[in-house]
Amino acid sequence: MDLRVSAPLRSRAAAVIAILAILAGGQALARWNALSTEAITHWVGLTLFLSGLALWTALGDEVWHLERNCLVHRVGIGRWCYSRRYQDADLEIILRFNKWGKPYYRLYSIVDGKRHFLMERNEQDLLKLASFISLHTRWRLRPQTTLI
Repeated sequence: MDLRVSAPLRSRAAAVIAILAILAGGQALARWNALSTEAITHWVGLTLFLSGLALWTALGDEVWHLERNCLVHRVGIGRWCYSRRYQDADLEIILRFNKWGKPYYRLYSIVDGKRHFLMERNEQDLLKLASFISLHTRWRLRPQTTLI
């Protein structure tokens, strides 16, 4: 089973970022004949960064593949992706507190005694998601832990 991260505002965000990249590119071109290369270096760098961000926002994908005793998390664009595979694991939800005392919840896979961060959500969403992952992978869901 594959789960994809939905991003309903992704195309709008990509368009806004692309417009900013075009504006930064225009500034780089306007300063092209400047005596100092430092004057255009920042603009060219900003243009490249914004262009890459626009491409990532428009084309990037995040997929969670679930099967018996296996979870694969893939992030990337097409064949250029980073993939992490987890097998023979347990799941654990950990409650932590930020520096202002506000609680937050994280889901981890435990493989060979090592914790691997999967995601952060509110408690109810993580409980539902952990139960769903446990159902499809047959992994055990450990009791919730609190870390300070």
